[in-house]
Amino acid sequence: MLGIFKKTESPQYELFCCSVRGYSHIKKDTPCEDCCVKKDLGSTKIFAVADGHGDPNCLRSSIGSEYACRIACESLENFAGNVAENSFENRLFDRLECPALMDRLIRSIIAKWTSEVDSELSQNPLTDAEYAVASRLGEDFRKGIRTERMYGTTLIAGLLTEKYLLLIQQGDGRCVVFDSEGKASQPIPWDDRCVGTATTSLCDPDAAHSVRYHVINVEENPVIACIVGTDGVEDSFPTSMEKTHAYYRNILKEACEMGVEAMEQALSADLSELSKQGSADDVSVSGFVDVKRTRKFLDDFESANMLVNIRDELALVNSRIKSMESGGMLEHLAKTYDGLALAYRTSEEKYRELEQKCTELQEKIAAHEQTELPDQDKLPSDIKELLSKLRFTKDMLAPAKRDLENLTEQRDEAKIAYDEAASQMASVEERYLPRKEKYEALLNQKKEITDRLSELESNQ
Repeated sequence: MLGIFKKTESPQYELFCCSVRGYSHIKKDTPCEDCCVKKDLGSTKIFAVADGHGDPNCLRSSIGSEYACRIACESLENFAGNVAENSFENRLFDRLECPALMDRLIRSIIAKWTSEVDSELSQNPLTDAEYAVASRLGEDFRKGIRTERMYGTTLIAGLLTEKYLLLIQQGDGRCVVFDSEGKASQPIPWDDRCVGTATTSLCDPDAAHSVRYHVINVEENPVIACIVGTDGVEDSFPTSMEKTHAYYRNILKEACEMGVEAMEQALSADLSELSKQGSADDVSVSGFVDVKRTRKFLDDFESANMLVNIRDELALVNSRIKSMESGGMLEHLAKTYDGLALAYRTSEEKYRELEQKCTELQEKIAAHEQTELPDQDKLPSDIKELLSKLRFTKDMLAPAKRDLENLTEQRDEAKIAYDEAASQMASVEERYLPRKEKYEALLNQKKEITDRLSELESNQ
């Protein structure tokens, strides 16, 4: 599919590359172990990045990565010449014939790299200080066992001609291709052994079998750009590979806005900041871009990156929500809080009820105690009978006072229970309510982000 391209259009590809020393390497005063190259041969473009291993036993990996890039470029240049001379392009697109061509190329690169690192070691034998650094394999190195290990490195390289784009990779790092519709993909098959800090390497005994490749017929499937990067880039965006794609879209955007040469000059500072804020590792990128064709997709790039950022924001909120829900702490605190709140309300009601009864009984006793009785001898018989009843009522104050004492004791006990319940609830409130407030805020934030995401996706 030619997408928006016209058959009469001729691609105008420009190469770029940049490699910077990682933030952790600067702090430790260790050398940059990355390398990147570009080679413009007119209609043929070659580019590569290599990442020397940070393992102390790979103490000359900075040399290994440099050799890998140089040898890959030389080999790819010779390969391009042979393919063109023998009209082997169709063999590259044939899934049955391509493996044989690629096997010879890959074995040639590895053989030359191994030969050159062996030669380098012969000319520059390890010093005692270097043996000390390679403590685990130092004795093997003294015996000449697997000395190529000390030059260990990954490699990603590309060869672009008017007819095909050939990509090869050993180890980790990423190769991202932007097709004729501006869509990003990683066409080189991934090696599942490259997990975390583990990676395959040019120094492995089975290095040739671990190299992956991919060939694109650019006449049938045009591409507007390709960027290869060491793992220092992707490791700066641990939450999502789409963030790496977004970062590469920004590089292409800057190439379109300021020109490839100016972008390449600005890239050094940008990659240094990326390392500082992200992986802290050495960071290298290399590749090519057709500015004219890429410029047509800048609005799409901006929309795509906005979606990536919102999805990343949503993933972060979901992660925080999941973290708060994990272990059942929030649910446990909620149940504890609800139980204590019920006990608090019950004890408060009981205390208030007893306090009211005490008050009412105190008022009745006080009213009876203030009643003055006249001399009965001077009163009529019916009044005497009434006064006798009043005296009887006052005589009943003693039991009433005893009832008051009992009520007062019950009230005081209820007050103690009430205060204890209030204290317990306050303690749980201190732990629970801020969590609950944060949790509810995250749920609201999730809804707001989800609404924004839905709106953007509906407009795509």
